[in-house]
Amino acid sequence: MKMLTLNQNAIPKRRLLRLRTAAEYLSLSPWKMRRLIQEGRLPVVQDADGSPFLLDVRDLDGYVERNKRTTPL
Repeated sequence: MKMLTLNQNAIPKRRLLRLRTAAEYLSLSPWKMRRLIQEGRLPVVQDADGSPFLLDVRDLDGYVERNKRTTPL
């Protein structure tokens, strides 16, 4: 029997991720991530105007949970 192993690279080591890394985590494009942020569907942490968007891994996981479906649209 073959044992499944967890890909350690898939698990973020930090709680806050920059936009591009968060997009990779969700398997989305950075463009799609920006759109989700603009629509208010994903919250961001930003300590000053012009500073990079940081996304909380827990919010990203919540986005996945909220958008799971058992049947296709």
